[in-house]
Amino acid sequence: MTAIPHHYNLGNLLAVTLSRHSARPALRYAESDHSFGDLGTWAASLATLLLSKGLRRGNVIAIGHDKRPLSYALMLASLRLGIAYVNFDVCSPIARTKRILEVSAPSLLFYDDAAYREEMTELAEAQGCELILLETISLPETSDEDLKCQQECCRLVDGSTIAYIMFTSGSTGIPKGVAVTHENLLHFIDWGRECFGVTEEDNFSNLSPMYFDNSVFDFYVGLFNGASLSPVHRSLLTNPYDLVSYVSARSCTIWFSVPSALMYLMAVKAIGPGALENLRAIVFGGEGYPKVELKKLYDRFENQARLVNVYGPTECTCICSAHTLSAVDFEDMEGLPTLGRLNKNFDFVIMDDAGDEVAEGELCLIGPNVAAGYFNDLERTSAAFHTLTDPTRFMKRMYRTGDLVRAVDGQLHFVGRKDNQIKHMGYRIELEEIENALVRLAQVDQAAVVYLRKQAAFGKLIAYVACKNNVEDGQLLKELGQLVPDYMVPHRLHILPELPKNANGKVDRQSLHALSEQ
Repeated sequence: MTAIPHHYNLGNLLAVTLSRHSARPALRYAESDHSFGDLGTWAASLATLLLSKGLRRGNVIAIGHDKRPLSYALMLASLRLGIAYVNFDVCSPIARTKRILEVSAPSLLFYDDAAYREEMTELAEAQGCELILLETISLPETSDEDLKCQQECCRLVDGSTIAYIMFTSGSTGIPKGVAVTHENLLHFIDWGRECFGVTEEDNFSNLSPMYFDNSVFDFYVGLFNGASLSPVHRSLLTNPYDLVSYVSARSCTIWFSVPSALMYLMAVKAIGPGALENLRAIVFGGEGYPKVELKKLYDRFENQARLVNVYGPTECTCICSAHTLSAVDFEDMEGLPTLGRLNKNFDFVIMDDAGDEVAEGELCLIGPNVAAGYFNDLERTSAAFHTLTDPTRFMKRMYRTGDLVRAVDGQLHFVGRKDNQIKHMGYRIELEEIENALVRLAQVDQAAVVYLRKQAAFGKLIAYVACKNNVEDGQLLKELGQLVPDYMVPHRLHILPELPKNANGKVDRQSLHALSEQ
């Protein structure tokens, strides 16, 4: 019997994967494919570069990742050495990215598209770190001695070492950096392979941007199981017909996106007969998929592909439950599909505000898939992450999700949120982050943002501000766009003399909701 190797860090698993699949395609673009061997060579050169800059286990790098091959290789190089990476959006407002870099404190800043040199230079100067453009012509040679050094560095990386830091919206206006470990991801990779039967023949449609949590599924469950990725550039996401044509031409077998993307493609009839004919699994998560819309997708792919509704916060390594849809799910067409049962190697409790276990309340996730915490933020970490002392779960790690769920016959059903956090276009947004950005504008005295879902499929952000001086709503939205990403800019902005208050003197959000629905 052949012994199954134990991989205690991602670098060990990566070495086996690169060796086993060296000649097979890893990244598939319209112009050309790049093999696992290519990735391995680039990763070794980039690891040599990182070591030459004095970086070691525990350091952090930032990557302006626009889905070019060397950015993927750099992620692998950092994992090999135990260096945490932060992927960020090169198109995000400079002000917000600066906050991300302040929290993560990278030693080096990389980017893969020379078109963004000016913005990246500003970020690097603000952070006080070196800026490096990823180009194959500037990669260093890797000697045998370099490889030995890398192997020794890899040997020292334990499972609790931080692999990456993924930023999400923060209620204080400062994004939160979720620190995910090698151990978290090793469990995730094994689960993904088993759940979806991933083999080297699979090709993942890498639709999600690499700074977005959903991309973790593509990169880790795909590449680390020997499957290939077909990176989809942001420019394709705005043209549904070109997008579907591109994914079809790459013969992708696994699709993972937010529901709103699928609903849009179905609404404009971009997924016609014969399109996406190689897909065997369509996975969606990051926001609710109303059954009245989901049924249209189910009817289209019922005889071809498995449809899987997944759920999971960034703080628990991307996905913690996966429910495969069947005809039974549409016997009742109200609301959202069930979240299903939690994945293997997860435990949970549902708690009320008093901390007692209940059938309906806040979902608290437990186990080795729970992330280390919020990077460089002990206060917010201690508020959301807890070490249990109950004898039945002694010293286990627990994350309070803020999601309200109901348990029915062992399956979880989403009920709502405890706070002002929403899911919009798949992104997790704290409404307070938008409000904090609005009040940073000189003309705004007070701000409140509500989320209005008038239709089952799509929601809209509506902002209300109180201003002393005359100002145009369009101008405020334009200025706001310099502080927050596009997906956080409200659909509408209303200017009022003052915001309505309740009896406690707080902003009356119910009144604002009612006003939005008029």
